[in-house]
Amino acid sequence: MNNNKKLFLIDAYPLIYQSYYAYINNPLFTYKGLNTSPIINFTKFLIKILNEEKPSYMAIIFDDSQKISFRKKEYYKYKEHRKKTPEAIYIAIPYIIKILKTFQISFFYAKNGYEADDMIGTIAKKAENKGYMIYIITLDKDFFQLVTKNIQVYRPPFKGNPKKIFGIKEIQKKYGVKYPKQIIDLWSMMGDPSDNIPGLPGIGEKNAKKFIKKYGNIEKLLNSTHDLHGKMKINIEKNKNLGFLSKKLVTIVTNIPFFSFYDEEFYVKKPNWNSIQKIFVELEFIKLLKKAHQYYYNFK
Repeated sequence: MNNNKKLFLIDAYPLIYQSYYAYINNPLFTYKGLNTSPIINFTKFLIKILNEEKPSYMAIIFDDSQKISFRKKEYYKYKEHRKKTPEAIYIAIPYIIKILKTFQISFFYAKNGYEADDMIGTIAKKAENKGYMIYIITLDKDFFQLVTKNIQVYRPPFKGNPKKIFGIKEIQKKYGVKYPKQIIDLWSMMGDPSDNIPGLPGIGEKNAKKFIKKYGNIEKLLNSTHDLHGKMKINIEKNKNLGFLSKKLVTIVTNIPFFSFYDEEFYVKKPNWNSIQKIFVELEFIKLLKKAHQYYYNFK
């Protein structure tokens, strides 16, 4: 493993949403009335990563909000309870894209019914095969399933908690699994309210961990219901289809067809200082200009 080949992949929308809701009680507006709340924290975090981690390879991944994901087609209730995206976030995206362009940071949209998770999973696996160390920057726990020796989840500072890096040992300790990939089976059994994943009725975290330890995966559990008793046995046998469906919904795709990993597409280039000044002045990010200049000045 070449330690110089570090790739940072940022899951854009959770961070943008967090930026918006961080100011929900006191939103930030420019003199012209533009709500910059979804933009400013994201930009602060981007600059912080650039200054502290000094990545040579990076990409920001967005969902395509105009397309229905294959998961939604499989299960119409998938993410059904999610609130409509605030208008301020829709308005903010073009500004965030413009900022990424001025910093010369690559960005990609998930396409063809796949989600940002799948795009990140595919990039991470292809990069791992080419000798990269990958850090997935996200607030989404689903990415724990991708953790390997060379792929780690970078949890940014959130709600007063410091950043945290999740490797294999951290996942094992937090969830009691032997392999991070078993996170898929854990969510498949217990469900995930945040994405409206049904799971198996009556199976909470405690029982899911017990079954993972005993059976290893949901398929072996569903083929071993003769070991079970009472109401749990009845519930699981009646809802095997929900278990299989949940696993399909939870599993991050790591082999999106027709996507190739080219190193040069992810290489971080020197930012365009004149363009940074222009967009930051427009957004009234005057204090942030100093940190942006620090990154520009120290860029090698």
